[in-house]
Amino acid sequence: MDSKVIAAYVVALVVIAIIAFFVLPSKTAPQSTTTVQQSLTSSVPQKTNTTASVSTTSINYTHCTLSSGPGAVENGNFSTGTYSGWNVTGQGFGSAPRNITKSNKQLSYYSHPWAGYNGVYFATTFTGGTSVGFGNLTSDPFLVTYPYLNFKIISPQSQQLYITILYKGKPAITTYFNTYAAPGNSQNASSTFVNASINLLPLLCKDAQIKVVSQTIGTSFSQFDYIAVTDFKFGQEPTETPGILVSQPIVNVT
Repeated sequence: MDSKVIAAYVVALVVIAIIAFFVLPSKTAPQSTTTVQQSLTSSVPQKTNTTASVSTTSINYTHCTLSSGPGAVENGNFSTGTYSGWNVTGQGFGSAPRNITKSNKQLSYYSHPWAGYNGVYFATTFTGGTSVGFGNLTSDPFLVTYPYLNFKIISPQSQQLYITILYKGKPAITTYFNTYAAPGNSQNASSTFVNASINLLPLLCKDAQIKVVSQTIGTSFSQFDYIAVTDFKFGQEPTETPGILVSQPIVNVT
């Protein structure tokens, strides 16, 4: 074969080899890069979702955050000496809370002095006379950011005396107590406050109100069917004295 022809073949082979070396990898490299980028793009959100953690005491429910530690109800212990923050209807609870110290000095109690609470004021339908009054005591609206409402109460077992939590102005959680059933409270039950709690979990992040209800008609036969309450506050745990809960029906709160 002519030397010129051989030289032409050699040059052609060299050119092909150069093209294969430089051109072909350049076509595959972008494919590999694209694959990696797609993989990262799809895996980042998954990693974010699986590693995210939220404390149960700071869960965001669009318009509220669950609170931690103790929480106050506006004028929950009636420390103002008035019903500020509450709406009173009927005559049962009078025009103002009672002063415990003053009531005890004036012997304005049944059987034994008021006990079980270290504050100054409380709300009650007890009149010190021969009858009790009909009436309601309703708190201003509040946003539920705690699982429990804790308070102190005196109440015999009665379908006419109870505390209800209102949602949209209607009873949602109604609770009946018999504090006379509190352990070791048989002798002074008529004037000794005990701890009570209401589970607010069904109403978390909803607007609600506390309503203390006395539907007892005042007669000489029902003069001791009174209710007394004070020291309303929110909490992470219930403080209720065992044995005093009679029933706590819950209606649809959606």
